[in-house]
Amino acid sequence: MAETTASPSSSTPPAGDAPAASRSRLATGLVIGSLVFILAMLLYMERMPEALHWPVRILFFGSIGYLVYALFQRLRSTKFEAKKLLFSLILIAFMYGAVFVICAVFVKLMAAKDENLTTVDTSALSEKAERGVKALLAEDSPSLYSKEVGWIPRPDFSWKMHQIGPQGIRGTKVYPETPADPEKRILCVGDSFTFGYEVEDDQTFPHHAEQLLPGTEWMNFGICGAGLTQALLHYRENAKSFGGKYVVIGFMTNNAKRTVNCFRPFVSPDDPVTPLTKPFARIQEGELTIEPNPYQEISDYETLLTNQEEEISKLYEMDYFTWSNQKSITNPVLRTLNYIWEYRNGKRNLDLLLNRDVGEDFGRLKPGDDPYGNAIWHPLSLGFQTNAQVFDLFYQEVIDDGKIPLIVILPSAKDVEKRAEGRRPKHAALLEYLDRKGYTYFDFLDTLEEAHGRENLQPKDLYVNTHFNGEANKLLAEEIIEVLGLE
Repeated sequence: MAETTASPSSSTPPAGDAPAASRSRLATGLVIGSLVFILAMLLYMERMPEALHWPVRILFFGSIGYLVYALFQRLRSTKFEAKKLLFSLILIAFMYGAVFVICAVFVKLMAAKDENLTTVDTSALSEKAERGVKALLAEDSPSLYSKEVGWIPRPDFSWKMHQIGPQGIRGTKVYPETPADPEKRILCVGDSFTFGYEVEDDQTFPHHAEQLLPGTEWMNFGICGAGLTQALLHYRENAKSFGGKYVVIGFMTNNAKRTVNCFRPFVSPDDPVTPLTKPFARIQEGELTIEPNPYQEISDYETLLTNQEEEISKLYEMDYFTWSNQKSITNPVLRTLNYIWEYRNGKRNLDLLLNRDVGEDFGRLKPGDDPYGNAIWHPLSLGFQTNAQVFDLFYQEVIDDGKIPLIVILPSAKDVEKRAEGRRPKHAALLEYLDRKGYTYFDFLDTLEEAHGRENLQPKDLYVNTHFNGEANKLLAEEIIEVLGLE
């Protein structure tokens, strides 16, 4: 009988390959695990219990050490061939191109929802901004040019669901210039959250307050697109002459940048309502100044339309972009990474990982930080210090006028999301500053949490797109009434 010899199956690995394959899979798993762990700690370290900080630090640096070791081993065992190297470089370039496109789309789509992703064209106005300037010149805009304030609501103008009365304030009600009872008149100044953008006239918080306290007068001097500097100047120029006893200063947390910004398109390039210049606050050599509106005549906007690149360049040179001594990131990949880094409090996480003593717990301020990013909330930044001093100036000026000021901090939808996740608010340094100064204020974010519960905080229940809905404004009115002690 002939002997038959079974040939080994081609799928059976040669002797000795199984352990090598197992080691390779283990090494790959350790590399992936190390990368995931490092990324997770850079994004979530602040949420770890303090008792775990040192074990996590040891694992973090151990992971980095292992990745360096694995890379060294890989380089040692790799034979570089020209064709393979060229192919790898082409593949990397293709992958980067795909990531670049994805990030560019992300920045474009998200910029409409979050001003921290705004990209600035310093050579031309966007189509929407140009349309807004033309509407201003044609007197067909909700905004009226103001040399002193930049712009104010146009009297006797209506658009969408928004009505502006003959006195240039929200709604159709006309108030006597001198109040019958100054104790019952409250002046409300601020931005579009005070104005009540995206809701009907009877859904703004000043209107709700009037209904809750019959016989009182809540005059709505909110200005869409405005910041703290404009609120102060609007109070001086147009509001305080109406008398009254109380001044409610509304400050939405995205507005820190507007205090120091001289040209609205630099922070919101596609805003068709207020693509205009404005006065701005600035700290120079330690001194606060309120810089005048760069455009002292409405005809300056004609020049802007005909010579956009030169005019925008001039405005850029005087804006916070320049005098902050910081740099704005333009590459969409880097902008996306920086956005994620700031949104997840990356600096704070890194400081905790490195066991740095950062004093007031706000991380380190670097000159390379985006001037209009979260760096503006760092207590050492010029932007934060300018905002703080404008609050000082505004608060004291109201008191000197014989009135009682109340500062109301109004959260963005992103702030609500962070609170629901139990994370620190970006404006924490401002709250600490107001506490130290002993100012009368409240953070509406606390009120919302108390009313709804942290686990039930959902922006969709509080906002119409990006502004408070009527129910949230009613709650805001109730809180203001309670804090002021009105009956």
